[in-house]
Amino acid sequence: MLCVAVAAAAVAAAVFAACCPLFATDAACRYAPMAEAFADGNWAEAFHPRFGVGLPVVAGLVRIAFGLDGYSSCAASASFAWALSVLPVFWFSDRVFGRRTAWFAAVMYMICPQPLVWGLKGLREPFKMLGLMLMADALFRCRDKGCAPAVEASVALLLLFAFKCDSIVIGVVLAFAYAVLDRFGRNTWIVAAAGIVALQPMCALVYFWTGYWLPAPQYVRLIQVIFGK
Repeated sequence: MLCVAVAAAAVAAAVFAACCPLFATDAACRYAPMAEAFADGNWAEAFHPRFGVGLPVVAGLVRIAFGLDGYSSCAASASFAWALSVLPVFWFSDRVFGRRTAWFAAVMYMICPQPLVWGLKGLREPFKMLGLMLMADALFRCRDKGCAPAVEASVALLLLFAFKCDSIVIGVVLAFAYAVLDRFGRNTWIVAAAGIVALQPMCALVYFWTGYWLPAPQYVRLIQVIFGK
């Protein structure tokens, strides 16, 4: 029931954001043109190593599917991610504090203005928040049987790695914490493999721009200092 309600809320949020987006310079000057370039098949202008590969792809697909402009596509995508984040917030709170607190946390998240504003502005932060909440829940359920925790953690790493370069280190640290809590079991290697695969599009993009197979351009200077290049 909760999943159905959240799905309906996510669709409603995306529609509202597409019709009434809030202005943000980053989205208007960077993300929207990149989404439009992706939709037009202009790969050279669709991606930049500073801004990740996630939002241009997701917003570009929304533009292709629904015929929205680039800015509305970014706002709809980010608002959809904002609404989906309530699910891991609820799951995490339920596991740690109980069902009543989980409902309270879900309601408080939905009425908190700042995350919603991020979504309406078409920024990348809602995707990062969704990744962090999914990973937090995966950490608490990593001892569960089956591959479900590993799948959740893998999706979380994809969001953290693909949308914001500054969350790559956070994702690696959280993946290591998952491995420790899982006692380096089978799911640990599933998550590790998924994380490595999730990093490759960014590595390819950075290599195209700099000649270094690294997941973010910030690390290029570090490698140059270490190896004297």
